[in-house]
Amino acid sequence: MTKKDPNFLSFLGAPAQRALLHELGISKLEDLSRYTKKDLLRLHGFGPSSLPKLETELRRIGIQLKESSIS
Repeated sequence: MTKKDPNFLSFLGAPAQRALLHELGISKLEDLSRYTKKDLLRLHGFGPSSLPKLETELRRIGIQLKESSIS
């Protein structure tokens, strides 16, 4: 796909979409592989109900979030 899909986050609510687009600058789902669940949940507008939806969509395309490092 050479064109960017402006609706690539349409499965999420508007606050979660804004958080990913504007706070993280996500331009495609693949960009999310750089972030952990904890990173995403820290964003204003990205709540716990958004996480399962996002993980389901990422799994569908063969991507996963970054694993948290245990300190």
